[in-house]
Amino acid sequence: MTRLIPWLCAALSGLLMFFSMGLAGTVAPGLGVLWVVALLAPVPVLWFAFRAERGWAAFLAAFAASALGACNILPAYAGVLPPAILVPALLTPALGFALAVAGARFVVRRVAPISGAVAFAALWTGVDYLLSLGPNGAASSPAYAQIGMPAMLQIASVFGLWGITFVVALFAAALAMFAATKERTMAVLAVAVLALDLGYGAYRLQTAPERTKVTVGLAADDTLVPLRFKEDETSALKVVKAYAGAGKTLAQQRTDLIVIPERVAVLKPEWRGTANADLETVAHGGHTAVVMGFDDRTPPRSNAALYYFANGAAPIAYAKRHLIPGLESVFEPGKKSFMTSEFTGVAVCKDMDFPASVRTEAVLQPSLYAVPAWDFDKDGAWHARLAIMRGVENGFAVARAANNGLLTVSDAYGRVIAAKATAGGGMVTLRAEVARGPGRTLYADIGDGLAYIALAMSFLLLVVAVAASKRAV
Repeated sequence: MTRLIPWLCAALSGLLMFFSMGLAGTVAPGLGVLWVVALLAPVPVLWFAFRAERGWAAFLAAFAASALGACNILPAYAGVLPPAILVPALLTPALGFALAVAGARFVVRRVAPISGAVAFAALWTGVDYLLSLGPNGAASSPAYAQIGMPAMLQIASVFGLWGITFVVALFAAALAMFAATKERTMAVLAVAVLALDLGYGAYRLQTAPERTKVTVGLAADDTLVPLRFKEDETSALKVVKAYAGAGKTLAQQRTDLIVIPERVAVLKPEWRGTANADLETVAHGGHTAVVMGFDDRTPPRSNAALYYFANGAAPIAYAKRHLIPGLESVFEPGKKSFMTSEFTGVAVCKDMDFPASVRTEAVLQPSLYAVPAWDFDKDGAWHARLAIMRGVENGFAVARAANNGLLTVSDAYGRVIAAKATAGGGMVTLRAEVARGPGRTLYADIGDGLAYIALAMSFLLLVVAVAASKRAV
């Protein structure tokens, strides 16, 4: 039975990660319970690691747990993304988690229990940050599982995503250490960490000032998706006219901003004027801004979002800056951000996976983001959560419209105002009123300071552990 313990702990942690992180989560309005499951997910494998005699056993158990949890991305991406991209997306975060667990165990055995708990929080936070510098941005972060509890998210307005990862990691490590050692101070630490984070979050939510509200309308029609690949005028204008019709209906309901998904049609110079005319009619006649995604063939070819102004100004194109490796190699990545005089920003789908990229625009103080997107059916809720988190970090509301996914509207505090799935056939629309965000947060000013501190703290604790005499166990 003793030999089964590491694998039982790995299986339990892995299953908790599978059902609380990644594709298993939701963005339905209202509080969920998965955020609690995510808090507890690392505890079983940490409990084993803190008691394990052999470091390699702790490492393997942690690696297996994280890899099992990450397998929840397979239903959406297996067969879509090439193995050269999918396999690293599964195994790299697992390796990082395993190193954090093994490092924490090493510190525990050579320094002190509380040092081990802090070491795990610092190491996992540091790993989370380093992974965000890769081609998938911060997509693998465990912090997104906390979307169901807005009070847990508010620390991101101060320390970014890394603040949430640190809180989750420190809580789990302290709880696991309490279970392993029965030291009451560890239980107190776990409760105190969670209470402080929730307390700050509740205070920030309750004291949020009243701000100008805008009415946003989202539209998506999954039945039109096959036409987005057709390079003829008839197909492209059929899509444009369908969305122009939905936009006209939304505009008649006094909608301030309409967002239509990413890359809904091919836009060539030969019919660009006709397409623009249809959408400008909606924008000008309905006194509403319209944002719509195109495969823009005007050289250089780009995955673009065109912004049609309500005041009659000529449309402006924003080019997606972060392209999906292997799937969007035909496009030239964009180089510039986009912001209107009303402080409405535009980003396209995967752009919102990169905290650093979005934060660079925070100096412009955006209060609302329009995000055309294209999901892969089963990943709609997960991908929407990444955009929601960017809003909390930088102080803006998000209106995100995705084909094969979800239409979502969230405020600057991570509260989902409205959400609707696009599946089911035909045009799906969503209209909601949301307050513009404050447009600036402390995180926008201090940046990734906590991540740097976590990396420095990890190094320091490991150096101390190497220098220290091995504790008696």
